[in-house]
Amino acid sequence: MEGEEDFFLKEGGRLACRVERGDDRTVHVRGHLGARLDLACNRCLAAFPFLVQQDLELFYLPHKNEDEEEEDEVRLSDRDMVVAYYSDDRLDLGEMVREQFFLAAPLKRLCREDCLGLCPACGANRNTVRCACPPQAPDPRLAPLARIFEKGSS
Repeated sequence: MEGEEDFFLKEGGRLACRVERGDDRTVHVRGHLGARLDLACNRCLAAFPFLVQQDLELFYLPHKNEDEEEEDEVRLSDRDMVVAYYSDDRLDLGEMVREQFFLAAPLKRLCREDCLGLCPACGANRNTVRCACPPQAPDPRLAPLARIFEKGSS
């Protein structure tokens, strides 16, 4: 996870899995991933802890040669969403773990639901500091939209 900019992996994570090889060169990986990440809040940019507890069930298939691959559009089925590929008889579990972190992390990353964010004028974190910046005047281009909302509330 070195060099990852979207999250920071804390120490103490654990991946426990069982790997079974099938008859047709498929590999079935079943297990549990537990880890602590530090995510950046989308409003105030402060780091906050996020716990990942994810059950895993993935199937690995041998990677096809370039000659065998089709260049047409491919429609993914539900089964394809849990399929990964291996080459040279080696599984890359690191990439799978990284992918699980992205799937587990929320799209809207907030340190708390009522996060006040950063002041647009001075950049102060409004959760920790009360800045003395005057409130910004509304954008005049949005005035017609404000009138629509005023009419709807009356």
